[in-house]
Amino acid sequence: MSKPSPREIMDGFEAARAKTFFYMAQAIIDELGEEKGKQVIRDTVWKMSKASGETTRKRYEENGVENTWENHRAENGPVYSVAWIGGTTINEPKKKVIEYTHCPFGVAFTRMGKKAEELGDIYCSDTDDAFWSGFNPEWRVKHEKTFSKDGICRLVWTRD
Repeated sequence: MSKPSPREIMDGFEAARAKTFFYMAQAIIDELGEEKGKQVIRDTVWKMSKASGETTRKRYEENGVENTWENHRAENGPVYSVAWIGGTTINEPKKKVIEYTHCPFGVAFTRMGKKAEELGDIYCSDTDDAFWSGFNPEWRVKHEKTFSKDGICRLVWTRD
C-alpha cells in the first residue's frame, strides 16, 4: 500500500468534516423544520466562524502581525495549495478574488448528494464573511459562484 499524498489526506479530512456538518445540519432541520432549521444552521456557522476570526486576530496581535489579507494568505495559503486547485485571480488594494476549481470540502458534499450540497452551500455562503467580520471587519467576503451550482468556487473580498 502506498503512502497517501497530502491532497488525499486533505480530501479525507475535509470529507469527514463535511459529513459531520451534513449530519448535524440535517438533524437540526429534522428537529426544527426546514425554515427555522436552516436559520439556526446559518446563525451557528456565523458564530463559529466569527469566533475563529476573532481568535486568529488576537493571535496575530499577540505576535505583532497585522491582520491583513496578505498576511492571512501568507499563513494559510500553503494549506490551500495542498488540496485546493486554483488561487488568486485579482489582487487589488480594495478587491481580492480567489477561484478554486477543486475544493475537497465541496467535492465531499457533492459525493453525498443533492441535500448535502444544499446544506454545504449554507455553510460556504456564510463562513468566510463571518470569519473576516472577526478577523478584519474592513473586508466583506461574498461567494459569487459555488461548486454545486457553477462547478467553481469564486470568493470576492471587498473593502470600503
